[in-house]
This record gives sequence, structure tokens and C-alpha cells, in this order.
Amino acid sequence: MRVSDAERDQVAEVLREAAAEGRITLDELDERLDAAYAAKTYADLEPITADLPTGPGAATGPVPAVEDNRPADRRDGDDALVIHSGGNVVSRKGQWRVPHRVEALNKYGATRLDFREAVLTTEVVEVHVDANWGSADLILPEGATAEVDADASWFGTLRINVDSVRVPGRPHFVVTGFCQGGSLTVRYKGFFSWSGLAGRGLGG
Repeated sequence: MRVSDAERDQVAEVLREAAAEGRITLDELDERLDAAYAAKTYADLEPITADLPTGPGAATGPVPAVEDNRPADRRDGDDALVIHSGGNVVSRKGQWRVPHRVEALNKYGATRLDFREAVLTTEVVEVHVDANWGSADLILPEGATAEVDADASWFGTLRINVDSVRVPGRPHFVVTGFCQGGSLTVRYKGFFSWSGLAGRGLGG
């Protein structure tokens, strides 16, 4: 049976997690990603992850949630918030204070920033994301707009499901960053997120 693009993306996320955990080298990651995106049937996909803990028939454990790890000189302030992690699950939701600039640096990991109930201190919010070989899901308030300029080369996936033309009086986001070999989604609540799926249920 032939596989879909979504199933290829799922296998790619398994490979990225394995590379982040040191189970395969970056060279092996490149080779297996090539094979995953070239796969046409389930028989082509299965051998690619058969020797990994999250491969077919293997038990999978929960991804541990982590607290934000921010440098002492870049904690919450009037100008910037830096969320720094490495290969983990990072989530901000509910009521949280959003300064002028937010930097989410989580290479190999899964990042979810939900701005719907957040307190925005400025009308224009800059968001910089490093989602290389990982995933990032940005959920904007209804009516907000976003200008997105991110590097999605090397098998990266960039999905934008929001309005881009700025409307006076409404929040506007300027999103930059990298998702090489990973995925970055900028959306409203009603749109499905592949990066949320890759983050094992963080989207929605």
C-alpha cells in the first residue's frame, strides 16, 4: 500500500528524535531522511526505523516535559524573552506575558507557543524560532496577522495558515527563524498542525 506525505513526515520526526538522542549520526540521519521522502510504500518505510525504539513494534515512552531554561541575563523583561532548550518539549500556553521579542531556541525539540490568552505588551511581536530538525507550532489569536520569513531548506516544512496583511489595531507577528529538516507552523486554533502531531499531541 502506498504511503502519504503525512506518514513520510511522521517517519522523519522519528529519525530526528533518534538523532537528537544520539542513536544515529547526522550522516545517517541525512541518508535515512532521503530514503523516507523517497519511499512509496509501507514496505519502503518500515526498514528505515526498524532498529530504533520508536520503530515498528517497539514500545514508546512519553516525551518528558521541561521547564523553560533561560539565561540569567535574558529572563522575562520589557524587551525580550528567551526560551532555550535542546531536543525537549517546550510549551507556553494560557495567560503568559509576551514582550516585544520572543526567541524559542529548541533545535531537535518540539516547541508550542500559544498566544491566544497571552498578554501582549506591544502591538507588534517579533518571534524568532530555531526548529532545525524539530518542530514548532505557533497559535495566534483570532484576527491577528503575521509576516513569516523562515528558512525551511533541507527537507524543512513551513505551513502558514494566517492572514499576512497587517490590520491597524490588531496584533501583528513578525516570525523569523529556521526549520531545516523540521517543521514550522503558524496558524489559528481551527487549523490542523502537523508540527503538533510531530510533537506527540502538542497541537490542537
